[in-house]
Amino acid sequence: MLRLKRPIWKPERTYLRLAPENRAAMAAHNEKMIGILPIMGWLLMLLPLFSVPLSSTKSGAVPVYLAGFAGFFALFLIYQLPGMKKHALAGLYAAYSIFFLLAVYLSVIHSPGMRATILLGVFCLMPFSFIDRPLRMNLFAAFWLALHAILAFLLKPRSLALDDTINCLCFAILGCFLGNLVVQVRVESFETHRQLILQKETDVLTGLSNRRKLYETLAHLETPASIKPSCVMMIDIDHFKELNDVHGHAAGDRCLGWFGKKLKGFSKDYRIDFYRYGGEEFVAIAYGYSEAKVLDIAESLRASIEKDDVFSLTVSIGVAYCQDDKISNYETVIERADQAAYNAKRLGRNRVSLEKKAQSRLA
Repeated sequence: MLRLKRPIWKPERTYLRLAPENRAAMAAHNEKMIGILPIMGWLLMLLPLFSVPLSSTKSGAVPVYLAGFAGFFALFLIYQLPGMKKHALAGLYAAYSIFFLLAVYLSVIHSPGMRATILLGVFCLMPFSFIDRPLRMNLFAAFWLALHAILAFLLKPRSLALDDTINCLCFAILGCFLGNLVVQVRVESFETHRQLILQKETDVLTGLSNRRKLYETLAHLETPASIKPSCVMMIDIDHFKELNDVHGHAAGDRCLGWFGKKLKGFSKDYRIDFYRYGGEEFVAIAYGYSEAKVLDIAESLRASIEKDDVFSLTVSIGVAYCQDDKISNYETVIERADQAAYNAKRLGRNRVSLEKKAQSRLA
């Protein structure tokens, strides 16, 4: 029996497709908003409080405005705490819940004989203010729409309740429709930015990180807060020049492409990042391994490449262990690994060589 695929609203489909790769950018946007929205909230609560001496209609709502001020101020303080920014999305929903509660109160309890106005603005602004799954944002708006409609028909004149429900429904649909499109555009722009960064940082032939990305990583490793690597390896493809001379550069490019896939597959099993250093040379940075384990991993990599007969390659690997060193310049560690790789070639190629300790001290 043929089963038709259920159509998905495009912003929702775009979000589900692109969100996993762009969570950091979306989180940064929401963190920025949670830093702004509570401040705007408690400042907005101050305006009607200051107008109480000039407006008799505002005096009856003073306790509610004070409660709103306290709620927004509490959110502001909570999100100054370390580690709370990662829960920015929950804070944004909480902030808009305060706005909705205030607007519903003013509409159905404080001024039941007047049309809802503030509520219309909240329905319009909420979908534009942060980034989340469109379906979840729409359901959030639908909940407050339904709550207000029920209370309006219970507590307001029927004609006003009907007008408010229709007006709120129109503004909620408009806000969610346009807000969902804005979410889609934002997520797509984050993805475009991510792809541009990947293009800058990725070697075309191998698909691995390029030398530019390597030096950015080295600069980060020299900062106090970074996680330090346990070793650096220099991996050199043996006799690669001869392969190019005999079979041509196109074959050499195919070989490099295959080699890049091989290294990426290897990195899935170990905490190792691979970079193309230049030509047939590659740098690997490993994290969290002892010296013995590092040598075992390097040997496994060498053996894995040797036994694969697609291009009949072998590699010489130089290992510079640096877990116990206090490194101020990680380029010197690459130089140490390069010297160890040179030593592996000098000893006959297709082998792993650990840097000499005396050499390490000189570096």
